[in-house]
Amino acid sequence: MLKILYISPAGSEKAKEWEELYNKAIEPVKRSDVEAKVVSVTRGPPHLEYHYYEYLVMEEVLQIIRRAEKEGYHAAIIGCFYDPGLQVARELVEMPVIAPAEACMHVASTLGHKFSIITGRRKFPPRMEDNIQMYGLESRVASIRTVNFTVPQMTEQPEKLKEAIFKEAQKAIEEDEAEVIVLGCTAETGLAVELMNRLKVPVVDAVVVTWKYAEMMADLYQRSGLTHCKLYKYEPPPKEEGWLK
Repeated sequence: MLKILYISPAGSEKAKEWEELYNKAIEPVKRSDVEAKVVSVTRGPPHLEYHYYEYLVMEEVLQIIRRAEKEGYHAAIIGCFYDPGLQVARELVEMPVIAPAEACMHVASTLGHKFSIITGRRKFPPRMEDNIQMYGLESRVASIRTVNFTVPQMTEQPEKLKEAIFKEAQKAIEEDEAEVIVLGCTAETGLAVELMNRLKVPVVDAVVVTWKYAEMMADLYQRSGLTHCKLYKYEPPPKEEGWLK
């Protein structure tokens, strides 16, 4: 059995709610030979809209990932579209570590000439633009559009969220020439199929597609040893310096 861990970096009283949302998205699409586990950080804010919130939870996220590798997991997912801590985690473990923005944007770039990201509010695009540049995908992005929803509002008003995404996605297709729509927040999971039927273009669910990408990477890791290169970018800290324990 492949073992894959999905980590929700949102804590506080919302943790169980996030776990239920992600399990609901993963269970219907996961392979029968894969053991899926969804966990949350034990403390911290209920979302990561702010850089400071990300800072508050990251130490625990990294501890969870390191512990998962020792427990025999074949891949881990950091479940936030900001891809928080992704580069650091890849320094610390041998198994593949996956995050939604990188996985979904690469998949989207294979489904059409350009894609648009539909996300929450104007706070979000600058961080996403930084990641797009780091991943080398600037030429594949038609636009980033926002629906003026905070992350908590997304979970509280799913029907209003769906209609807001639909309107912005239509504009992205008609005005920005997007051929693929990426739902740029894990809180938007569960809406892709209906939106795809209405929009008549591929719509990428940030939880579902990231999970399937992780299955592929976990399978390659288990069967052939393929994982992140440790030569330059993901070279781990030397143990003799005493900080890696």
